[in-house]
Amino acid sequence: MNEEDNWLHGEQVECPACHQLLYRVAHAPFYDEHFLYCERCPIHVEVSYYDSVYKQLYKQVRQEHALSQTGGVKALMRTIEEHLKPCSCGGSFRHDAPRRCFTCHTAVVVDDASDVDLWRWSAAFLADDSKVADDVLEDEERWHSQFIAGEDKWK
Repeated sequence: MNEEDNWLHGEQVECPACHQLLYRVAHAPFYDEHFLYCERCPIHVEVSYYDSVYKQLYKQVRQEHALSQTGGVKALMRTIEEHLKPCSCGGSFRHDAPRRCFTCHTAVVVDDASDVDLWRWSAAFLADDSKVADDVLEDEERWHSQFIAGEDKWK
């Protein structure tokens, strides 16, 4: 894959503890949601921009901060974090929590983790999208979905 095609800066990484191969990628800018990761395990929660609770929190923070400023975005993330239920493992969801290995839960991406996603490694990441079978992609999505917290996310 050439650099022009790799605009999400995807790269294969290895868990430093168990050596599981993983795929580190920048969070796509056209997702209409925030991903907040558990501080203890690899589970994350997805908060849609269209979620009614999110809209209410956004409006509240916008009145107090200019969201275009770094402090405003941080305030929004902290407000969301405060309103989320704990993870099933007992941890808290954080926008900047380390991204963890799916196998051993070791922190893999620690610095500047807030706009990074982590997936298990698949050869599908190297292939031209048109050459990856739909069933392979569906299997990857199904496997990854076990690490997404359910819809009942708000306190």
